[in-house]
Amino acid sequence: MKRRVHATGLMIMVFALSAFARGAQDNCPIVIPVAPVAVAPNQPAVDANSPRGIINALCDVTLNLVRCGFPPTSVKITCDTNGDGVAELMIPLVDVTQVNGLLVRATLPALSPQLPGTAFPLACCGGIVSLTLSRTVRGGDDNVFGDFTQTVTCPIDIGLRAPVVISASPSDGNCAVAQNLIIPGSCFILADGSPNVTSVFAVEKNNPSHVIAAQRFVILNGNLIDALFDFGQASAGKTFLIYVSGPNGTSRNLTQLPEGASANCPLGNEQGIQVSFTCRGSSAPDPPPAPPQVSRIDSCQIDRSSTGSLSLTLTGRFFDGVAVTVGGASPKKMKMKGQTQEANIYSKIILKGRICEGLPGMIAVLNPNGALSVPFHCNETCTGQ
Repeated sequence: MKRRVHATGLMIMVFALSAFARGAQDNCPIVIPVAPVAVAPNQPAVDANSPRGIINALCDVTLNLVRCGFPPTSVKITCDTNGDGVAELMIPLVDVTQVNGLLVRATLPALSPQLPGTAFPLACCGGIVSLTLSRTVRGGDDNVFGDFTQTVTCPIDIGLRAPVVISASPSDGNCAVAQNLIIPGSCFILADGSPNVTSVFAVEKNNPSHVIAAQRFVILNGNLIDALFDFGQASAGKTFLIYVSGPNGTSRNLTQLPEGASANCPLGNEQGIQVSFTCRGSSAPDPPPAPPQVSRIDSCQIDRSSTGSLSLTLTGRFFDGVAVTVGGASPKKMKMKGQTQEANIYSKIILKGRICEGLPGMIAVLNPNGALSVPFHCNETCTGQ
């Protein structure tokens, strides 16, 4: 008889626990950014009553999570970078604090040192992302079932990202002739395939009223634009800041911090670099073009060996002696493969160690001559491999 009562009580407790877990899943918190949240000029303001727009926020972003259902110890955001419906990129929040019974506060930290001006990796172009709250409850006198984890995952809209410009190449030239600029960056094309750039222009650094629009431009892919500028001979000696703009705002290239920005937030772009082009003028003609001496990445792929170890294979054209970083981190091992008929040129690079933490992300190649190759965005992920 005692066993029967004990079993019935156990079934009631299990049912109650299951109902509690389902209730947590059904009750997403209200997410409100802690003001002020500054953005760059000509970018959409952050909604005061929702997280919409925080994708463009300068530096750290602190969020109020109201009515979480349980006190979480871990909060993260996951982002779908390629529009396939699967979130590949995880962004952890820090300083998760239970303020009171209704309020939890957590911070999205800036991604220093690679991206000190933003809390979001460049591969994340915003939109609907997933916010996941969790905590682990340990077994004890008040928990006879042993360890278990509570988790709730909720969709939130962080807004669509304004296009991001990383650099412009070349950085100077003879403005007596038209200049063709290659502009690497991110979010030039959104995950749904729609263009996020409708204009490319240059603003004279010391005279913001002097704006020169690109005569024409082509979005080569989500990370690269080819633009033709006619600065004119009268622009000799002047420096221009380079911008791209679209339906979700204008790229960041700060010359001063906007109101509400943290004093330690960097000027320039998300990397803290001012993207510019300087006119040399006709008195200093362009030097004769030199043969290209930079490597090129055409594709990337994650592979798993029979022993379970992961590697990242880069395919393209690579000079012997290059240095490679994945999402700003240097892999532990690098091996050149597929030597071509050209001296010291290889068709593949195999990378191992410290690759997963930078994927999806930008792959940078520093050539033996000191020149940087055009950054390549790799959408591969180690998840599920």
